Amino acid sequence: MQDVLFNSLLYKADRDLVEIARIVGEDPSPHEERAKKTRRSIEEKLWDEDCGTYLDYDLVDGRPIPVYFGPNLAGPLYAGIVEQDRAKRVVDTLENEGFGLADKDVTPIPSYDLHGFGFSEERYWRGPVWININWFLMHGLEAYGYQDHAQRLRRTIIELCRDQGFHEYFDPLTGDGLGSILFSWSAALLLDVLLEEGE
Repeated sequence: MQDVLFNSLLYKADRDLVEIARIVGEDPSPHEERAKKTRRSIEEKLWDEDCGTYLDYDLVDGRPIPVYFGPNLAGPLYAGIVEQDRAKRVVDTLENEGFGLADKDVTPIPSYDLHGFGFSEERYWRGPVWININWFLMHGLEAYGYQDHAQRLRRTIIELCRDQGFHEYFDPLTGDGLGSILFSWSAALLLDVLLEEGE
């Protein structure tokens, strides 16, 4: 499978290596070439124009996997892959297609489309809210100028950890903490958000 989030983070890592290479006086071109190739592949192969989202790709069947998945919307925004018009389509999907970004009755963002055939508020990656995905999406939305949505995700990260503790993931309908408790990336990303807030 070619995974949208994994490849988005690979692109971002290569872009970061470009900057590091420049700082230390090394040749950044190998990293630049890999980043360009990854971005081009994501945009050409994983974007679905009809759905307004990025879809993972099944290499065995040779086709996209037609499932709305929260990390697939967060990754390309966080990595800076998306052009502004496509970013608007992604945000429209987040607002209108079962991810609750514009719905006050949903804890954003579910990892899986609330209306999807496999949605479960408790099953791994079938609906629960993950702090790390919200953190990626928060930064991506900020970079593309969607400050209100980014602020909602910032508040969500703070409130979930404050009210429920450092759970692995959270119920998108009730906000209840699920999975492991004292989960390190939830705690670490809360600290990052609080430091940015100056709290």
